[in-house]
Amino acid sequence: MYDLAVIGGGASGLAAALAAAEAAKRAGRPLRAAVLEKNPRVGKKLLITGNGRCNLTNLGAGPEKYYGDVGGAAEIFRRFPPEKIISLFREHGLLCRTLDEGRVYPYSLQASSVLNILRAGLDAAGVETVCDFPVCRIENIPGGFALVSETKAVKAKRVVVACGGRACPQSGSEGDGYALVRPFGHTATRLSPALAQIRTDAKRVRALKGVRCTAEVTLLHGGRELKKTRGEVQFTENSLSGICIFEFARFLGEYEAAELEVTLDLAPEYGIPELETLLCAGVNRDAEMPAAAASEGILCKALGGEVTKTALGNASVPAGSLTAQDVRAVAETIKRFRFPVLGAAPWQNAQVTAGGVPLAEVDANLQSRFCKGLFLCGEILNIDGGCGGYNLHWAWASGVAAGLAAVR
Repeated sequence: MYDLAVIGGGASGLAAALAAAEAAKRAGRPLRAAVLEKNPRVGKKLLITGNGRCNLTNLGAGPEKYYGDVGGAAEIFRRFPPEKIISLFREHGLLCRTLDEGRVYPYSLQASSVLNILRAGLDAAGVETVCDFPVCRIENIPGGFALVSETKAVKAKRVVVACGGRACPQSGSEGDGYALVRPFGHTATRLSPALAQIRTDAKRVRALKGVRCTAEVTLLHGGRELKKTRGEVQFTENSLSGICIFEFARFLGEYEAAELEVTLDLAPEYGIPELETLLCAGVNRDAEMPAAAASEGILCKALGGEVTKTALGNASVPAGSLTAQDVRAVAETIKRFRFPVLGAAPWQNAQVTAGGVPLAEVDANLQSRFCKGLFLCGEILNIDGGCGGYNLHWAWASGVAAGLAAVR
């Protein structure tokens, strides 16, 4: 029987196992521990984070950057601020560098460096890695638990569940953990894709596929503003994309999609009267050019064409035929380019899960309030953050906290 078994070889699971083994070693108490991973290798999702560069934390990480049961996680954030996580990695030989907006990466800018450091640490601490072991259920047995797969079982005195959520199922995160802990009395809030593209009317965006622009982006529900931000928007075959769009995706699960829309202010530094003046200057240059060309001093050609088409119904009429009312309609559309929301992109396109097991169901050390010796950490819990390293920070912080508590 293992002293500790960690279900899931992702960021939080590896952090939990390593923290537990090293704490036991420092205390002079040998720990027989194992990480049980359903994939052929650990760390599959970790390798694709940050576009393969592994944005492992953010200097601004703190409760105010998260959603869900933030109050229940405040003590974890206090105990494990970004500087602590960076220091823990440095102790294992991993240097970090800070880039734009406080984002912290491995110095090599390679996610594989982070995974290799973690694997080396586990090997040095004597933690076994058991791959191709999908846990189907957890059973109470005398003195601990049995972790059962389709073909075999592993016994452990204590268990950390670090299976992740439902986002990016191609990496192995298929929501297994919720079913594993449900028999012990645990529940889960509504689950929805977060940090994902927002689907919209394909006819509206297909012509803009590949176009990028900077905009002030607003999410509206029934005309009421829910969230506003500014950043780069990218247009795809049937979706709006970009970090600022990703930040909105988690809110879609809380509202009826039919009443949601995204609006883009494509020239946030300018008012409608200034834009009218600039458009008129374009019209006066060449009255015979297509109306869409009048906006080329403001927007790229493709975007200007779609804005003009949306405003007037036809982007190819001669610019000289535009009335003052037409010019104003184009200016207003530049300031309020509207897109209906059809929902978030599917789970395989999401980076993280919004929702999860309520933190009220675990104590301050992330031990189940329903079953002593059972701990939960990472994405399975009802905590999620925005882009920029916040979700990996929660994975490390909660993983270390659970691992340390499990060996105390």
